[in-house]
Amino acid sequence: MNAAIFGRYFLDYALLYPSGFLCLACLWEKVRSPRRTACIAAVGITAVCLVCAALCTIFELDSNFLLLPIVLCTFWLLRWRMNAEVTVSQTAFLFSISAVMMAVCSLLSSILNARAEADNPGTVCLLSTSLLRMVLAAVLCTLFWFTVVKWSRWLLREYRGEAFWQSAWPLPAIYAVYLMYCMPKDSAIVLMNRVMIIAVLAVSISLFGIFLLLYEMYRVAKEFTRSSQLDRENQLLGMEASRYTELRTYMENTRRLRHDFRQHLHVIAGLTEAGQLEELKSYLHQYESELSEQRSALCANAAVDALAGHYDNEAKQQATPIEWKLELPRQLPLPEADLCTVLGNLLENALRASERLPEAMRRVSVICHMPSPAMMGLIVENRYDGQLSRREGKLLSTSHPGFGTGLLSVETVAKKYHGQMTVETENGVFRVNVLLNL
Repeated sequence: MNAAIFGRYFLDYALLYPSGFLCLACLWEKVRSPRRTACIAAVGITAVCLVCAALCTIFELDSNFLLLPIVLCTFWLLRWRMNAEVTVSQTAFLFSISAVMMAVCSLLSSILNARAEADNPGTVCLLSTSLLRMVLAAVLCTLFWFTVVKWSRWLLREYRGEAFWQSAWPLPAIYAVYLMYCMPKDSAIVLMNRVMIIAVLAVSISLFGIFLLLYEMYRVAKEFTRSSQLDRENQLLGMEASRYTELRTYMENTRRLRHDFRQHLHVIAGLTEAGQLEELKSYLHQYESELSEQRSALCANAAVDALAGHYDNEAKQQATPIEWKLELPRQLPLPEADLCTVLGNLLENALRASERLPEAMRRVSVICHMPSPAMMGLIVENRYDGQLSRREGKLLSTSHPGFGTGLLSVETVAKKYHGQMTVETENGVFRVNVLLNL
């Protein structure tokens, strides 16, 4: 086996390294064990390059002959290491973008080195052409790192519309195939001025097209996400307006009871001074029965206590026991409305889920505390019937078509405070953990 020819074939296939780098860079946040995946990719690409270079050297094959099986193998390897939340369409789109870039590098290097390639009798490119191709790939990888990689990561993180990705990936995939096979086999043809001009224009349009396509997708998706965010906030405001009305009514009732208590004291004092003991006993007995219907405080903060009392009363009416542990100060380090938004939505979801269970199985637990002055944790746990529906990685509402607005509202507040919301389901228990950085 000719070692020089083998080396040139290996460099031909070495374009897989920058291609793999680009794919992994865009998908880095969605890859299982990123560092381990990078090592697997490096070993896998090296093995593919060595095997393909050996086959082409022994059988004197054109390097493009093995291109299709290589593409299929690398795509399978990439999908194997992806998290379940990344769809095939998303992977195919980023893979196709990387393929377009590599095809552009291959085409441009052949154009620039066409004069030297004209005297090349073999099917494999000259060493100078292969090295030029790798240099171009390195330059484009650096350029893409500050643009395409950033846009792609944002798209994967923020935009999950599957229809969007399904319609996006075929265009770059078809264009990549076109670029790979549009180059004339005879380099002498490329040296003709007309063909050279057309080829240079094709490369320029390709580079511009990649950036334009991704930037447009990034811009449109960001605008759509912003619009969706506004819709969710409007829904939240509507829900909070209703909840605020209920809360205000409850607090007014509490204020009225305090006022009435003072009147009761006047009556008790009057009966005591008059020595009307039987009337006093009767009055106290009546008042005691009224007091037994009132609840004790659940939290030191008045707003949270009022909200918790409202849902505690609802839970008693539907025979759902709630275990409260609200360890909060009287004055909160954040607007009370934000915490009430989180707590109210989670409690509403928990009680709604409990209604679908037999009374003996119903249970809700609420824990809210501040492990430090700069951090607040909230855990709401409830039993559920084990039936959950997801779409695009998000939970669907059980009360209306579409996504649940309650958890979306909670997630919005968590992001506002640079925190996070996680959902856990195990053994028939639905648990939501919310962490807020204050």
